[in-house]
Amino acid sequence: MRSIRYGLLVAVVACLTGCASHRDAVPENFSFKFADNNPHQLSAAGKYGIEPLEDRSQLRKAVRKNRLRHIEDCRYYAVDPLTHSVPYLTKDAAKLLKDIGKGFQKSMRKHKMGEYKIIVTSVLRTKADVRSLMKVNSNAVPNSAHCHATTFDITYRRYEYVDGKKANANQMKYLLGEVVDRLRSKGRCLVRYETQQTCLHITVTK
Repeated sequence: MRSIRYGLLVAVVACLTGCASHRDAVPENFSFKFADNNPHQLSAAGKYGIEPLEDRSQLRKAVRKNRLRHIEDCRYYAVDPLTHSVPYLTKDAAKLLKDIGKGFQKSMRKHKMGEYKIIVTSVLRTKADVRSLMKVNSNAVPNSAHCHATTFDITYRRYEYVDGKKANANQMKYLLGEVVDRLRSKGRCLVRYETQQTCLHITVTK
């Protein structure tokens, strides 16, 4: 009983110490909060995205036909070197990505934590890209939401430093999670928390 009372006391004290302390610890419920699995994301991707491409030879035509947006380093996010995807998204998905980046930086400024960019690690995949990825990644699935240009991955472990005070990666992960959760609660996206790939797997929803 003494240990239980002590645990409750610690929890109360932690709540009373304010915003600074809760940013130091990453919530353990991310895997429960962001649990939109592949079937759900694939359903939304099929509804709002493009038809999957066989390979990259079809990319140029698909970009013109579907008015896909080219994703590249900008003020709000950075793009990792892509090995199994190409940097294109639907208009709505591109806007969602930008809004996540803007919201993250706004939250960082609010807490006086310096300026950073989120990092995109995966974007549009062709069927050929998926087959290639499955050879090196056991978590890859043949029916990927990434094939519809509605879906992107953002790493929650790494951020690109721009300026100002250096921040802790765990603190930034917490703030990123808050931003994404707000957009998800507004019905703008589905999110899965991936531990092995250390990313948020996000699909836009209108």
